[in-house]
Amino acid sequence: MLLSALSSPTFIPEHRALAQNTDSGATAAFPPTPTTAPAPVAAPAPVAAPAPVAAPAPVAAPTPSPRVTAAQTNGAAAAQYDAESYPRDPSPPPSYPGESYPPPPPRHPKEGSQIPDISIRVDPFNFLLEGRLGLELETGLYKFLTLELVPVFVTTHSPPTLNYSSYEDSIITQSSNGIGALSGAAIDAGFWFGRKPFQGNVFRVGLSNYSYTFDTKDNGVAIDRVSHTDREFFVMFGQHSRWGAFTIAGGIGLGYELNKQNRCFDDVGSATSSCPKNERLIRLDNDRNVANLNGFLYPFDLLARFSLGVVF
Repeated sequence: MLLSALSSPTFIPEHRALAQNTDSGATAAFPPTPTTAPAPVAAPAPVAAPAPVAAPAPVAAPTPSPRVTAAQTNGAAAAQYDAESYPRDPSPPPSYPGESYPPPPPRHPKEGSQIPDISIRVDPFNFLLEGRLGLELETGLYKFLTLELVPVFVTTHSPPTLNYSSYEDSIITQSSNGIGALSGAAIDAGFWFGRKPFQGNVFRVGLSNYSYTFDTKDNGVAIDRVSHTDREFFVMFGQHSRWGAFTIAGGIGLGYELNKQNRCFDDVGSATSSCPKNERLIRLDNDRNVANLNGFLYPFDLLARFSLGVVF
């Protein structure tokens, strides 16, 4: 009994327990000693809800367009450049069903609209020897064909060739019978053998019309006067050399007088056109000394040129 009483729980000291593991948890017989409760943790502040984001406006669906490649863009640009700079032949070759032809090659921009060359020349030798200044104006018409206009101005009244027998006592004088110093003009067509104007050989066919008046005087007193219009059909063979814009031209030809006029004197000294031969006489003095104004080849006339000028 005593042993039972000693083993009874009433004899176990208060708050003591016989246990082998002090770290063990509480049991039903011995509840855990209450400890200080931890401080309550503050609840986190409520997070504000994010503002609602406006929905994006609906994007209109793109209009479908044909896809343009780089090759098409380059081709269109090249076609536009060709159309502006190199117009194509407006009359392509005819095509037949089932056949196709490539487009004609582009023409050079100067083709078909090229301004023809123009040449301006003067003849210094006829100016010095005959007192007649010829201004040669020539332009291209078609490939190997040119048109030339040669107005002549009388610049010297007593040139050397008019009074070749005496240079000091000049008796015969010349003047223009046209408008002012302009005695007339010649027009001709030039055919170029090299098929390039103003370079190489040329054959000319033309018509000249020059009007002159010849006078004789003795100490200022008029003796005789003859007016005549030289109208000649002529052919000429010429040669041109060109260095850039500068050109030298020469030629020799033969003219035939179309406006024949005879003038001589009868036995009493009066002028008449009933002459035994083709001659055009002018009285030099009152002693019936005369000179023939026609050349020794009349009605033919020997022509010669040597001119200097430019081409542009």
